[in-house]
Amino acid sequence: MSRQGLSWKVKLKYAIDQVIKESENFDDFLSKCAAHGILYEYNPDHKIDLKFMLAEQKERNPRARFTRARTLGWFYETEQIKSRIAQYQGCMVYVPRSKIRVITKKPENKFVQDAIDRGNMKVASIAKNIIAEYGVEPEEIRNAAISAYAHSRGLLSKLNNLKTEIEDLEVKLNVLRKYREVKHYGEELKALSGRAEKKYKESHSYELSEYGKVRTKVLELYPSGHIPTVENLEKSITALRDKLSAMNNEFNQADKKARELADAQRTIEEYLRQEQSRDQQKRKKRNDLE
Repeated sequence: MSRQGLSWKVKLKYAIDQVIKESENFDDFLSKCAAHGILYEYNPDHKIDLKFMLAEQKERNPRARFTRARTLGWFYETEQIKSRIAQYQGCMVYVPRSKIRVITKKPENKFVQDAIDRGNMKVASIAKNIIAEYGVEPEEIRNAAISAYAHSRGLLSKLNNLKTEIEDLEVKLNVLRKYREVKHYGEELKALSGRAEKKYKESHSYELSEYGKVRTKVLELYPSGHIPTVENLEKSITALRDKLSAMNNEFNQADKKARELADAQRTIEEYLRQEQSRDQQKRKKRNDLE
């Protein structure tokens, strides 16, 4: 259903993503939700502060409940939404990982040399750092920053989907563990008849009731009847967690690169704007003198 676009959860996340791209800040995001068919409940004083629902869900089922933002994935929680809006607005927050290094050797790159000649050691150091670490020339910084950002956001989306998959399997695992605990009561009852059956029902009424409830849940989760063992499900979850750990490391590196390139881009572009302004002022002064 997710791949075919029929899942309401996928539709809701997609709608939220579109609003985030168009919003200037979090308040603006909330005000624009209605126009995209999204209902929300926001209470910053509560632990569960943000909930969503598609308007079409409410129309089809007036008793439908709101979905917690964290249920959609941490990518849709309040602070993450604020962060994503800031990133779309070009306001990625970056704290330099180290102090600016002073360049003592004459650099080969013309841009770096020009910055040194003009006395802007900060720009020269940043440019030299990104060339050394990422192999990106200052002239290519904007495209490189955009590409790194897109890559990191793609990994973040995969992480979000993987976490949701693990959470879903953990819910199923808890149900199957409970089912294994009480399954034998149902099997033993089937083997009995007459007075023995009646006596067994009376002496194990609570256990049989629990068996009936959990069996219903199992059939809801696995309507085809192909029910995995607890051990196989545990192995699947362990494998996914290992994959999540590796992907999380990959994302951290990609996110670090995206943030550092974005910071370098802003610094370099601001330097170029200032230089262009200085050149224009010099030309104007020269023309006035002539």
